Amino acid sequence: MSGLNQVQPSTSSGCVVCHRTTPIKRCARCQTTQYCSADCQRSDWSSHKQHCHPSSSPSGIWYDKYRKCKDGNEHEGELELITWSTPANEHEDWSEGMGWGNVIVAEAEDHKQKFETEMNGDEAKLYKYWPQAFRWTCCGTGGDQRYGCDHHGRGSAPCTCDFCKMGKCIPDELHNKRVKSAAGRGLKLSRGPDPRSINRLEGGIAEAAREILGLFDSKHVA
Repeated sequence: MSGLNQVQPSTSSGCVVCHRTTPIKRCARCQTTQYCSADCQRSDWSSHKQHCHPSSSPSGIWYDKYRKCKDGNEHEGELELITWSTPANEHEDWSEGMGWGNVIVAEAEDHKQKFETEMNGDEAKLYKYWPQAFRWTCCGTGGDQRYGCDHHGRGSAPCTCDFCKMGKCIPDELHNKRVKSAAGRGLKLSRGPDPRSINRLEGGIAEAAREILGLFDSKHVA
């Protein structure tokens, strides 16, 4: 049986044995299943050893293989499990509040129980089943959004979003929707623009395309 590695409190979903939320550590071998103590880890070993495999990522973090985005950029933050509730409001695309694992409140408890029992608290398994249950802390986008990391200037590489290429801040409407969503809640998100990304040609094309498609309204731009 392997040891345990410390987990940041903000990313903890609780011990899979006793459900305590502090202190929490991850299995040092697979880097997925969480326990509060070596005693709980030992008591669960007969079950856990059947699916405990060494992490394949260089840093030992299971979600490293999902960092690469389709636009060539990379997420540099944490892939954090959404364990908080988000009330419905005018900025959301749904009329019901969202609960644990970013599902509607009425389904949240069943969703959490499935994770704890059928998946044995394995976050990697939950991600494959329901990637929307997670968020990238670097940009406040959901775990199912793989196109790019819209960090707007806080990443090591230039932001690739249209607004940063145009040299403009994120419009009020889009920013407010993002910070009040389950994925953006509680994060200090930049509005840009990333000065490294400004490109007159690409920005001009992006702005023209947004005007044609009705995706850009200049009255909302700061």
